[in-house]
Amino acid sequence: MRARMRGQKTGYHHGDLKQGLMEAAATLIDIRGRHALTMREAARRAGVSEAAPYRHFSNLDELLGAVALEGFDMLIEDVEGASSAKAVREAYLDFAADFPGRYELMFGKLGDRKAATRRKHLVSDLAELTERAGGLAALHGEASLRLAGLGA
Repeated sequence: MRARMRGQKTGYHHGDLKQGLMEAAATLIDIRGRHALTMREAARRAGVSEAAPYRHFSNLDELLGAVALEGFDMLIEDVEGASSAKAVREAYLDFAADFPGRYELMFGKLGDRKAATRRKHLVSDLAELTERAGGLAALHGEASLRLAGLGA
């Protein structure tokens, strides 16, 4: 279903450095959390020089913003494909469980203004899509409790 799952190794394939860096960053975030990510570590995991990430991202905040927005695109795609309220709920909660670091990044503070502005629109879209399953606030609360080990 998804090109990359939690813990899957990623590597840069010539021709798409930006995507390779984002995949490396997303994998590290899902495994060790957002604070484990540095531009140097993203480059190392993608198999490129330490300077290479700066061809596409001016700083770490910009890379984090890109990963967060891609996470929203993935989550929205999963929720849009759900055929019932129960399926919407399962898709949302499964995403949070499959990509915990990315999920927390998506709803955490973003230092990149452009990404933060775009996120507002994506959250609005997601709120509409999750209405039939209890709403975004309820699903987000349940997912967050589960990630903290406090939910079923």
